[in-house]
Amino acid sequence: MNRRYFLGLASVLYLVSFAAVAAMAAHALNVIVFAHGEKILTGVIAVVSGYAAAAFRAFGTENRNYRKKIMRRQIFLTFIFYIIMLVDFTLIDDTFGRNIFNVFRWNETAFEEYINTSTNLIPFETVRLFINGYKSGSLPLGAMLENIFGNILAFAPLPFFIICVFRHFDKWYSVFAAVLVSVMLVELLQFLFLTGSSDIDDVILNVSGAMCFYAVIKIKRVSAAVSKFTFGAWDED
Repeated sequence: MNRRYFLGLASVLYLVSFAAVAAMAAHALNVIVFAHGEKILTGVIAVVSGYAAAAFRAFGTENRNYRKKIMRRQIFLTFIFYIIMLVDFTLIDDTFGRNIFNVFRWNETAFEEYINTSTNLIPFETVRLFINGYKSGSLPLGAMLENIFGNILAFAPLPFFIICVFRHFDKWYSVFAAVLVSVMLVELLQFLFLTGSSDIDDVILNVSGAMCFYAVIKIKRVSAAVSKFTFGAWDED
């Protein structure tokens, strides 16, 4: 396949990615309405098509350094998109009971209500409630899995982005600190805006999921595969 063919495929995929991002922006502005699953699928299409477009662009050049530059730029853009989606799902998305505009009804009564109904400082208390809810039949299996594994997976990609975007920032303790600060910041913002829930279980599951993913991608063979997949953008300089 010649260079022109790869660039043509990249152009088509960039258009698909742009259309998916535009659709999500239209949803955020209430121009169109997505169901929860449709929103996630649209986000996946945006990320996958955008990354595939960058990969085809990289295939279209023999310059190894330029390939890295293309992929690092795409990873950075994907990182920005991931952060926006994370903010949306944790602070804004009303399908998860989020409403950042709750801050405008902030008063002593609303604050006390949030403290009583939406905060938890007892480790694994919320996980236990979800599991017991499923066992008693009051909570569907899908809802239980979404709440538990959704929290495990939500911050899982963060170590990958930290290592790729912030060069030489890959020691386990520095990644752990960055993930913990990020998770705590989200919980603090939820607390301040009275949206979602401020839950120690979220912190435990978020951080555990991210560090487990970090441990996997740092396995030598897995790291080598990631390096190939990113055209060397994953490698340390």
